[in-house]
Amino acid sequence: MSAHPGKTYPTDVDGLDVAVHDDRGVLELTIDRPDRRNAVTDDIVQALIGAIEAGGSDDAVRVIRLGGRGDHFCSGFDLAGRAKPDGPVRTGETQRRMRWQVNELIPTMLETQTPIVASVRGTAMGLGLAMTLAADFAVVADDARLSAPFVRSGFTPDSGSSWLLPRLVGVARAKDMLLLGTMVDGATAAGWGMVHASVPVGEIDAAADALVERLAASATVAVGLAKSLVHRSLTADLDRHLADEATAIELSSRSADFAEWSRAARDKREPDFTGR
Repeated sequence: MSAHPGKTYPTDVDGLDVAVHDDRGVLELTIDRPDRRNAVTDDIVQALIGAIEAGGSDDAVRVIRLGGRGDHFCSGFDLAGRAKPDGPVRTGETQRRMRWQVNELIPTMLETQTPIVASVRGTAMGLGLAMTLAADFAVVADDARLSAPFVRSGFTPDSGSSWLLPRLVGVARAKDMLLLGTMVDGATAAGWGMVHASVPVGEIDAAADALVERLAASATVAVGLAKSLVHRSLTADLDRHLADEATAIELSSRSADFAEWSRAARDKREPDFTGR
């Protein structure tokens, strides 16, 4: 396991393991703070942003896998670990800080064309929930606990969870989680269409591995462009979206993978996509 030559990955951040598997085309990001249920720090959030951006521009990376060490995915931001200021902070300090932290992480996950697979067990709370929702494919343990408990603590949702949830599960269910603080288990989340799939906790790694391998062997250019189309469609009118589709078709039809598919169809065999 090593960072890919020529790309800058944040490999020395305490609490985050970053590894590029060149032979598999996989960038693996593992939050490594099991004693804190993988609650993240400022440095971890910045490192996640940097790693996803680097992976998105690394031709060796065809899929990103995101997970947590131990029994939990991520219990949100570690507020207890942040040093308290000596005096009163300047008004607006929270929103200024969030702009360059959690409010940059979720758009980075959504905008990178490299598909992201999250394996989620135990707790996915707050920012952990938002990362689960922003992943392209979240494989979640049946008994995982997904929650957005902001209002129970007297403050409001962040990290894009109030934008993502209504689009995935509808307004009524989003209000149930965001306004009432209702916790949802993994099986229910899958039934609602909130996540890709739920499996018994002992099968999480195998299920995520299979999905990662499938994506790593796919037509990477086409997959990335299709991901972009799905997300852009949420805020585009039909005319704009049809133009975006035409551009994506133009690009993907000129890829080496499309040419390989054409040869494979002619030769009556399975295509061997290289991600180019």
